[in-house]
Amino acid sequence: MKKMKLLIVDDEKALCKVLSDRLNVLYDISPDSCNSGAEALKLIQERDYDVVVLDIEMPGMDGMETLKRIKEIKPKTQVVMFTGHGSEDRRVLSQTLGAFNYVDKIDGVSKLAPMIEGAYRLRKALEDAYADVALNEYSR
Repeated sequence: MKKMKLLIVDDEKALCKVLSDRLNVLYDISPDSCNSGAEALKLIQERDYDVVVLDIEMPGMDGMETLKRIKEIKPKTQVVMFTGHGSEDRRVLSQTLGAFNYVDKIDGVSKLAPMIEGAYRLRKALEDAYADVALNEYSR
C-alpha cells in the first residue's frame, strides 16, 4: 500500500517537529511541514498531499483562508484543522469550507492520529471513485 503523504502547517516550529516525530513513529512516514499558509499553498501546488494538518491561528494568511484555497487547488486533499483556539463557530465554518474534521490541540495526538487516518481513508476512497468514473467513461 502507498504511504500517506502528509503536510503539517503550524506557525509553531516546535509543534511541527513533535507532530512529525510522533506521526513518523505511528505511520512510518516523514511528513513535510511548513509554518505559514502561503508556504503551504506553494507546497500543495508542487506536490500531491493526501492529508494536511492545518492550524487556524497563524500570522498572515490564517488557517480558514488557507483551507479555502487548498480546496480550490486540490479538492480531494483532506484537511484536518488542529487548533488551540477552538470554538463551535470555527468548527462549523471549517467543515463548511471542506475540512475533514477539527481537533483541539489540547486533545493532542491521541485524537489527531485517528482523524488523520480517517482523512487518509477518505482520500483513497475519493481517488478510487474518480478512477472508476474515468474508467467507465472511457470504456463506453
